[in-house]
Amino acid sequence: MKIGLVMNTANNQWLIAKSLRQAGVEADLIINAKDFGMALPHWEEADISGLDPYVIDIEEISKYYALPNWVKLWNPKDLHVSPQDVVDLLYMTKEYDLLQLSPPSVIYLQFMRKKFIVHEAGWIRKFSFLDGAAEKLARRGYSKAECVVMTNPDCYNLLRKISYRKETFIPFIVETERYRPTPVERQDDGLVFLHPTRHVWDVKGNQKLISAFGKFIGRGYKAKLLMMDWGTLEDTEKSRSLVRELQVVGNVEWFMPVSKPGLINLYNRSDAVFDQFVLGSYGTTAPEAMACARPVVMYLEQHWNNKCYGEVAPVLNARTVDEILDAMVALTDASLRRKLGEKGRRYVIAHHNPEIVAKQYVQLYREVLG
Repeated sequence: MKIGLVMNTANNQWLIAKSLRQAGVEADLIINAKDFGMALPHWEEADISGLDPYVIDIEEISKYYALPNWVKLWNPKDLHVSPQDVVDLLYMTKEYDLLQLSPPSVIYLQFMRKKFIVHEAGWIRKFSFLDGAAEKLARRGYSKAECVVMTNPDCYNLLRKISYRKETFIPFIVETERYRPTPVERQDDGLVFLHPTRHVWDVKGNQKLISAFGKFIGRGYKAKLLMMDWGTLEDTEKSRSLVRELQVVGNVEWFMPVSKPGLINLYNRSDAVFDQFVLGSYGTTAPEAMACARPVVMYLEQHWNNKCYGEVAPVLNARTVDEILDAMVALTDASLRRKLGEKGRRYVIAHHNPEIVAKQYVQLYREVLG
């Protein structure tokens, strides 16, 4: 069987394609050459920190990482896809037995006489209740897919409200040989908390973390909070204002978006990683941090996580400001940090290891292709 993986939201399909090829499956990846920088394989593989992911030029970053020949570049003429661009994309997908579509390619490719599955990595949160033409096409694409591959447990509440033929849960891939605990030289005074999540308050709950951190410092603890300087302009500025209001400017260190090699270094510099406090499930931040044996504080909803994984990840589960503060205080215990780190790495190896996840995809492909 020959599998074509189309588009590459958050580099999920890149990691899947790599793992499939390591498992002996003929799999190609088609990416949008004009996509957001974090959706390009270079962001996962190359140390290109300091570049703005919103204005990355693929030819420029290809100096840092050369794509393998099984990655195909779809190069629309503009950010707004034209009919000719769609025709070009259709032509690129002709040779495959099965397509695995990462949004928004499902909008364009759902009308082919070819079997396809949808790789759902959180895009359903954006379109499921809107009535524009693109949103209606997205829902239609999900309903026509042979299977919708779910990766976010919280999104099941949305999937139940649209039509689909079949669904299955397959976790994100984390390359546990790359994401691993590594000694990092640091000169930090006190604990280091890392929050690499984008600033979107109603989705991530950044304000809860900052408020809890202000209380933590107010109690006399020594700590530094590392926060990535990206997100919506409004909410990023609101986060900065809250930091000033709580008088913890000297305890907060902002950093520009970093590619994954740089982020691995930051995971290993930190004593604990803080993800999101709203959604109820994780993307890649939490399992990457756990793979580096770092304790994670975040909100995980119990029911869907148990259903998807058979257990809830060994994080400090926190949703409110006071719960986050309690987690910070608990993490002053070095033995607890070490214990959670060890448990987290074992959990990621069990659920997110490339070899394990690739087998789940191969089984699905065989079922779909008969």
